[in-house]
Amino acid sequence: MKGKALLLSALMILIIFSPGCLGDEEVDSREGVPTFSLTADDGDTYSSENLLGEAYILHFSASWCNNCRPTMHVVSNHLNDSMYIVVSTDGSDSQKLSDWHLQVNDSKENSLVDAPFTVGVTLSGAFEINNTPTLILIDEDGFVVDRYIGPLTDTDEIDSFWTQLE
Repeated sequence: MKGKALLLSALMILIIFSPGCLGDEEVDSREGVPTFSLTADDGDTYSSENLLGEAYILHFSASWCNNCRPTMHVVSNHLNDSMYIVVSTDGSDSQKLSDWHLQVNDSKENSLVDAPFTVGVTLSGAFEINNTPTLILIDEDGFVVDRYIGPLTDTDEIDSFWTQLE
């Protein structure tokens, strides 16, 4: 019996001092961005790889989404120096995408959405997008910081959303 107690004690000591058992190793539990590569209406390709090192917003939208257009205008103009990408949840060809971008820009006088528009049906599925608009905030390391579902047109709320990166 004494031998079993010593063996059990020795095993407990080994377990306690094994790497990771005391919590000294940090485990990153943040949600990473799924791998993606999307060509936008500006002719550029935006990917999870080439956006590393830059914080950005993926705005999941659809051409039929009336609440999306005001969000696009306010966010794009308020965060004009930030990377903001509009991602269509509908399947569209490049001409329909360009037409949609023009329609969005024509929808509000004296306001242009100077952001790339792209199609990302697979990416929207990977993020399990069920509502538009949905905005996903991504940090420089490619991790999801937050997700905002619904119209986002209040500049204080936009600032609060964006400043989570700090």
